[in-house]
Amino acid sequence: MPWVPIAVTEENDTLLELFEKDGRFMIRANGLELMNGYSHDSETAFGLLAAELARGDHPAILVGGLGLGYTTAALVGALGPRGRITVAEFSPAVIAWFHAHVRPSVLPQLPGNLAIIEAEVLGHLWASPRYDLVLLDVDNGPEPLVRADNAQLYGKEGLRVLRSRVADDGAVLLWSGFESPDFEKRARHAGFSVARRKVSNGARAALDHHLYVLTADA
Repeated sequence: MPWVPIAVTEENDTLLELFEKDGRFMIRANGLELMNGYSHDSETAFGLLAAELARGDHPAILVGGLGLGYTTAALVGALGPRGRITVAEFSPAVIAWFHAHVRPSVLPQLPGNLAIIEAEVLGHLWASPRYDLVLLDVDNGPEPLVRADNAQLYGKEGLRVLRSRVADDGAVLLWSGFESPDFEKRARHAGFSVARRKVSNGARAALDHHLYVLTADA
């Protein structure tokens, strides 16, 4: 059974499309698949890793990118009522699609400590108090895919902003479909220690995903 298109929007330089098949969903950006509901193990692992790293009784966590919500759902389930989770999604259409189509099967109950807002990650960080954890899940890795403007997130200046807006004992987490030595080098120059976890996606190593953990150097 093929994927059936059910919604489309164009925002700035990005064409976003939502597809459905047998009650599961897929999002494409400019014709390229971002995520689908049949293969989300690494997004779930990403949310669980964030909950594992969250410290104290009241961690403040920013999730950059909503997508289909699997990262957020895993984080919400593992964190429970502890702390405060803000999801910053630049596309109002993606937020509307999540609530109208995706959420009933992914996150049917919205907890009181979760807020989903329309915002760009860096702009929101400048206007908000510092976060204990910042999760970046807006592209397929540290290269712009959804929007050309996302390039600033992964460059020297964006990494400096992230370093200044994350708590001294906090971390920035990045989901990636590929390993990026250049990004690791830039992150270290910005004042982070860099660790990477590989999430196997079956027998084909080319399909493995990577979870970057950037911790603030003292």
